[in-house]
Amino acid sequence: MPQRPFSAAVRVNASFWLLVLLAAIVSPLTVVAALLTAATLHELGHLAVMRYYGVSVKRFRLTALGAELDAPALARLPYGRELIITLAGVTVNLFCAILLALLGLRTWREWCFVFAGAHLVLAAFNLLPVVPLDGARALCLALSFFLGPATGERITAAVSLACSLALCALGLKLSLGLHSGWLFAFAAFGLLWGTLRQLGLARGAKSV
Repeated sequence: MPQRPFSAAVRVNASFWLLVLLAAIVSPLTVVAALLTAATLHELGHLAVMRYYGVSVKRFRLTALGAELDAPALARLPYGRELIITLAGVTVNLFCAILLALLGLRTWREWCFVFAGAHLVLAAFNLLPVVPLDGARALCLALSFFLGPATGERITAAVSLACSLALCALGLKLSLGLHSGWLFAFAAFGLLWGTLRQLGLARGAKSV
């Protein structure tokens, strides 16, 4: 019988609480609640599919860039199954966004559109080809399937670093021209830090 994937040690990084605090300062509470709900459902999407495939999680670490799941068993899965797990969170966000948007159109309740927007923003963010986001892992899996793991890791690392630097440059430009541009710059440099921290990790160390 496979181990339960939810019996993991849970850690919350200080960067997560800093992100929540900044969001609460600059955004309405409804927006903060929408983003936290979308993030929670995103991670539950990953965990639900991991449970379906019998993959257990040893450590669950929550950071400003999302959840880092230490699940060595993922390395033993076929590329197709790992790709399904990787994209499960984004799929849940897109599904919820569609349902909430339809509910909003039917009832004309503003909160429906706020929550739908949060799901869309989180899905788009996670699809960026930047380590440690889902988009980079999906790209690496696809490239590894066709070109081999070593080549897939190298190409993904190069794409991730290039995108991170481009986002940082855009963040600096926005911070000089827009009052709230520093928030984008903060997120961009956070992504760059996450990329530099995780580049070169073995295939057995996973973050989803």
